[in-house]
Amino acid sequence: MKIKKYRLWLLFFFLIFGFTFGMIIWTIKSTMSVPVYEDKSFLSSYHIVDSDYNSMMSDNRDFLKKYNITFDINGNRVGLIVKDIFLGQRSLEKNHIHRDFLKVGENSIKISIKDKNSSKVISNAKIELLLTRAIETNGDIEIKDFIFKDNLYSKTVKIPFKGHWNLTGRVTVNNNRGYFFIKTNSVL
Repeated sequence: MKIKKYRLWLLFFFLIFGFTFGMIIWTIKSTMSVPVYEDKSFLSSYHIVDSDYNSMMSDNRDFLKKYNITFDINGNRVGLIVKDIFLGQRSLEKNHIHRDFLKVGENSIKISIKDKNSSKVISNAKIELLLTRAIETNGDIEIKDFIFKDNLYSKTVKIPFKGHWNLTGRVTVNNNRGYFFIKTNSVL
C-alpha cells in the first residue's frame, strides 16, 4: 500500500503545527513561572517615573539651584545625582566612581543640606531613601526617620549581605523636591 503525496504533506503540516503550538504553550508556562520584580526607582513605580521623568529632572535642577546637598555614605561624598540610572549594573565591575560605598553590617549615611543664598542649614527636610538589590525586591531597605543633629541628617543602616545595590530616593524641602540615584555595591 502506497502513501499518497497529499497525505505526507498533511502529516508534515500537522507535525509543524503541533510543534509550534507546543512551543507557544511552553513559552507561556515558562514565563508565568519566573518572578517579576517591580522597579522602585525614586520611590515610585516605573510607570510614574516613565511618565514624569522630565518633570522630575526639572525639579532636580530647580532644587540644586536653591540648595547645596551632600550625601556622606561611609566617608564617600556625593551630591544629588541621578546619572547612574543610565548605567548597567556591570558598570560597577569596571572602575566606577561609586564602587564599594557600602559594607556588610553597619553603614553610616549623613546628609548636609544648606540654602545657597543664605548658607543657612536646612533643618526641616524630609528625606526618603530606598536601598534595593538590582535584581530582586525581597531585600529592600527603606531608610526614613533621619535624626537631625549637629547640622546633619544621619542614619545607620544595616546591610545583610554582599552584592550590588541601588540607592535611590528623594529629598523634600518645603515644596522643592530633589531626586537621588546611585549604583554601588557592598563588600565584606
